[in-house]
Amino acid sequence: MTSRSVTNLLLLAHRWVGLALAPLFLLVLLSGTVLAFKPIVEDFQASTTVDPNTLVALLDRIDARGRVRSISVGGGTAILEMRGGDPIVSYDLASGLAIPTPTSFNLFSIAKRFHKGLLLGLDVLGEFAAYAMLLIVVTGPFLAWPRFRNTLLGWHLSAGWVLLPLVLLPPATAVLMTLQVGHPVYLPPSPRPTSLARGIEQAAAAVDLSGFKAARSFRHGSVLITTKGASGGDRYYLSTSEGVILTDGPGPVHAVHEGTWAGTWSGTLNLASALALLGLVGTGVVSWAQRWRQSARLTSDADADILVAFASQTGTAARLADATSAALRAGGAKIVSGSLAAIDPAELTRFRVSLFLVSTAGEGEPPEQARPFLKKLAGRDLSGVRFALLALGDSRYARFCGGGETVRAALLKSGAIETLDLMRADREQGEVWRRWLDVVSKHLGIAQGDVVTPAFDRPVALTLASRVQLNDPNDPDTNEAWSLLFESVEPLDFRAGDLLMVSPRDSEPERAYSIGSSALVDPHQILLTVGLISRTDEHGNEQLGAMSGILCRRLRAGDIVQAKLRRHVGFNLPGEPDRPVLMLATGCGIAPFVGFLSEHAAAHRAGVTWLIFGNRKRAGDFFYRERLESWAQIGVLSRLDTAFSRDPEDGAYVQDRLVQSGAEVLKLLERGGILYVCGRASTIGTGVRTALQQILAREKSMQPSEAEAQLERWQGEGILRLDVFD
Repeated sequence: MTSRSVTNLLLLAHRWVGLALAPLFLLVLLSGTVLAFKPIVEDFQASTTVDPNTLVALLDRIDARGRVRSISVGGGTAILEMRGGDPIVSYDLASGLAIPTPTSFNLFSIAKRFHKGLLLGLDVLGEFAAYAMLLIVVTGPFLAWPRFRNTLLGWHLSAGWVLLPLVLLPPATAVLMTLQVGHPVYLPPSPRPTSLARGIEQAAAAVDLSGFKAARSFRHGSVLITTKGASGGDRYYLSTSEGVILTDGPGPVHAVHEGTWAGTWSGTLNLASALALLGLVGTGVVSWAQRWRQSARLTSDADADILVAFASQTGTAARLADATSAALRAGGAKIVSGSLAAIDPAELTRFRVSLFLVSTAGEGEPPEQARPFLKKLAGRDLSGVRFALLALGDSRYARFCGGGETVRAALLKSGAIETLDLMRADREQGEVWRRWLDVVSKHLGIAQGDVVTPAFDRPVALTLASRVQLNDPNDPDTNEAWSLLFESVEPLDFRAGDLLMVSPRDSEPERAYSIGSSALVDPHQILLTVGLISRTDEHGNEQLGAMSGILCRRLRAGDIVQAKLRRHVGFNLPGEPDRPVLMLATGCGIAPFVGFLSEHAAAHRAGVTWLIFGNRKRAGDFFYRERLESWAQIGVLSRLDTAFSRDPEDGAYVQDRLVQSGAEVLKLLERGGILYVCGRASTIGTGVRTALQQILAREKSMQPSEAEAQLERWQGEGILRLDVFD
């Protein structure tokens, strides 16, 4: 067995035993916290001299049948605990009359019985809790090195290491007590059990009992008598029919566990131990609850037997999947719906059919949302799983519907059965989707409810109002980029992060550009940030990108562009105005975030906004610098971090800044924040995933597989949102 597998086993034991027994631990520790005050309270009580003869006379008068199990004194009052769960009774020592039992004494007595057996006499349950708690405390140090991070789990790990001796003390001594370790060697069993009255009487004749605290029936028919010693600790005497001996009582282990060996000092130590353990149990449970909350990532009906999953690049497949789910639900179907990134292939076996709507990215690749699913699907046996797939694409690309084809091939390779023929939708996808939905509904025997075709691209005519170069044209070490402001005569409905689809010619595929403005600020203006694509051919001539060349070089102010608006709801600001937002961008990936911040300012949103922007040179291509720094000064942008890879005094990348602030990043996400990433897939897309894995390994002690699974959960839940391109 490898060290990693051992660590994984320890982690499972530590986590799941702790979670399963957390209620029991809390009850035991809360009662232990109360008991830790007992030696403290007793140490501060005024010392009283007790006449043992008074105690003997009281017991002879009221306990002829030997029902008293223990007697304790304090403040001129004797507290008697009966056998068989009878009520605790109290007597005034001066008058010998019964009086109401003081609350403080009741509290400690009840807490002790609760601590040992939950008031039910289930001592075995308390012993089991001790062993389980010891297992958790001992395994903790093997799971992570002590590194302080200002996160909930960081405090849990650091406190566990720093307080290890303290938190080890209670469960270790409890286990030793169950094993009879540390107990003194007692005299052989007495032929005749000694009653409390006779035990006290016999001890009073042999030793000084003026500091009497308590007496109780003990092993082998003996009576254990406790007196307060001069140092504040307790002294114990064992009274049997054979005589009286000075002993260490229940033993040093018992004294350490109860905190009675040094009065206030030992009681305070036990109190600190109990509070530390309570804190560790609490932070551990809350940390797990946060993960559990984040893992609830799919919309599900009760008893659902149909899955509708999408992998969307620009939002079209997501909208069609939502419409599919709504139509089938209206017909009475029970549906689980969500992003393909949130689906574990093992879950497919519980559905009678799985419906996939998969778009295509780039030159025919699966969208980002499909990649975690495909990775987990490799080598999986899906025999018996039934599915149907609608592939979305653009026939002007060489690999038409390549994303859907890839997912379909992987499902078939795993043994899944395709119940309906693959259907492909080209560009205007609403009509094909309606046909596909009709076929699916008839196959499943479901009568569709009212079917509403989602809104697709909306044609718009835009006039170029201005174009400003963002990079330094005199610095050849920067890439040419432009800010283009378009105007529309008619008011438009769009949000920052939506897409403007533009084609250089009718016969060519449209290019998608992220919109950096919002109709909530001005419904007549659309801002684009465009990087010029250029290369040098074999003859040394500059070849420009078909669309970027038009936008960055050929278009003039006043020219009109025919385009389409496309919703991209997965890359808009969240609906909750106080939800934190972390934006990561390189180069022209800044495009949507300028719009985010404009919208944030106009709507007076309260949530935290944090931007990490990277490019080559601060002086040469810090896009929208004045605007960003102004927003930072007035608080619209809560935090602005930068990374310029070719500056000698910097040399960092966005992912480096992310790792450096890893603890703060996780804290923001744990508060419900969303992490948006925009830029090139081959650089920031890959780099951010690697950086997040490093952060999770460092801050939460996750293994690589656990970290990757966490990223997949975040994508499925919409916590990690990627708009990356190449």
